[in-house]
Amino acid sequence: MTSEHREVMHRKYRMLLQFLEDLRPYAALDRAARRKEHYAIERLLQLLCESSADLGLQMLKARGRHLAASYREIFSALRAHLELPEELSDRLMDACAMRNVLTHLYDAIDHERVIDAVEPALELYEQYAEWVAARIT
Repeated sequence: MTSEHREVMHRKYRMLLQFLEDLRPYAALDRAARRKEHYAIERLLQLLCESSADLGLQMLKARGRHLAASYREIFSALRAHLELPEELSDRLMDACAMRNVLTHLYDAIDHERVIDAVEPALELYEQYAEWVAARIT
């Protein structure tokens, strides 16, 4: 892995950690307060997915792997080539499917689902960040 790849991965990793820190205060809010902040929560869920996928792409690229074209392909390739645990891979795919709904407005946004996603997203992306850290340091 080149120093350039390492630098890009570390920068993307720091972004992932920042988005986690930015989401963390919403876990302390009650449901009514979260509803008022649903746009901010939606955006952070989107950024967590995108930064996780971008980081995964960089990890694949640094190892000379074929670059995946979708979030599902990225996490599947990480599972196949870099031993991302299957359960974590599946959960990341599901989380990014929610991101697609939020970003592209495929359907009416279920704000209750968004506000309920805070704690699971924190747990999921923290687990992913730990997995990444063990491979880029």
